[in-house]
Amino acid sequence: MNLEQINAYGAELKSLLQLEGFPVAVKLIPEGNEADVIGKYEKLDRQMRHCQITDHVRRTGDMFYTTLEEQQCKGGAAALGLTKLSDKVRSGEFYCDGLHHFETIEAAKKTVDLITFLAPNSNSAAVYGPLEKATFEPDVVIFICNPKQAMLLTQGWEYRDGGRIEAAFSGKQSVCSDAVAQVIKSGKPNVTIGCSGSRAYTKIMPDELLYSIPAQDVEKTVIGLRMIVGESE
Repeated sequence: MNLEQINAYGAELKSLLQLEGFPVAVKLIPEGNEADVIGKYEKLDRQMRHCQITDHVRRTGDMFYTTLEEQQCKGGAAALGLTKLSDKVRSGEFYCDGLHHFETIEAAKKTVDLITFLAPNSNSAAVYGPLEKATFEPDVVIFICNPKQAMLLTQGWEYRDGGRIEAAFSGKQSVCSDAVAQVIKSGKPNVTIGCSGSRAYTKIMPDELLYSIPAQDVEKTVIGLRMIVGESE
């Protein structure tokens, strides 16, 4: 797909799904390739969490890039491969003794060990923008949507090749790990329910969830949605 096709699919997805906001395109820039973004995109001028950034872009249509410095949540930045996960999070101490989300540190560590993180310091920047206006080829596309829209995305994705979506989530590091790192590593869509941070720091509504697909699956999903939505009208 070229950029013109990507943008057209972005607009069509918004229309077919009747989304209030934009599908969000995310691209990670490998370490050493900073020249790919410097001078080409506006840099975010403040610190925000990855989940906040994603929700902000879906609501405003803004496009920019961030480095580790602008990523306020370092756990989210670690999921994106922008830094190393802290020892307190990795050990389970943060989620057990800090947030009291687990009975034991062992239970917390067991969960953290199953969360997907990209290799530490493997990336130097993340670029964000609405899919229909993006001037870059994304790695993943994130939809903040309701369950019916998630159903339609699944049916559209399955239309050509068949298959089944296997969701992976733990209510921890949802927008960063589940919606980006997991999808990049698996090469498959993922559905996730949000986490305490993303529910607290964004305007994602209680009846919304996140659905993320690899960028290479955009075309087949749109083609399937045309048929599925057309048949239901």
